[in-house]
Amino acid sequence: TKTFPDENLYSKMISEHGGRSNAYTSTENTNYYFDVLPEKLEKILELFAGFFTEPLFAPSSTEREMKAVHSENAQNLLNDAWRQYQLLKSTSNPAHPFSKFGTGNLETLRDKPKERGVETRQELLKFHDKLYSANIMKLCILGKNSLDDLEALAKKYFSKIVNKKLQV
Repeated sequence: TKTFPDENLYSKMISEHGGRSNAYTSTENTNYYFDVLPEKLEKILELFAGFFTEPLFAPSSTEREMKAVHSENAQNLLNDAWRQYQLLKSTSNPAHPFSKFGTGNLETLRDKPKERGVETRQELLKFHDKLYSANIMKLCILGKNSLDDLEALAKKYFSKIVNKKLQV
């Protein structure tokens, strides 16, 4: 992020303070989550909020994430449930977004776009600028703090997310 440009700081802080983090994309939304020792919740929330309020999408981070998606997709190819889901998608109405390839690999995320003159990082920046809007996002913070304190943390770090008044 602009405030915390060290791209490994979030992961480092999470692991140093008894936590873990991950993300996944479902058919209709993307979920990001973490847990951490209670005394570090505020600092991690500050770091986490920056992903939505001031992301850098550093080229090295973009490449690393594309490789992670590629690796996850390769693992899924051996999963019968995932393969059945892909079969369902492939037999659905081709005009419907559900029928599209649902994950990614280096061919779809990097190589084919590059052949067409499309820069993946620039597309990510455009996507974020266009579609990350407070009115279509949800935040849930669980902690030992009082509800008033948790609400104050949410407002302090996440109220900077712009409301673009998007319709979904």
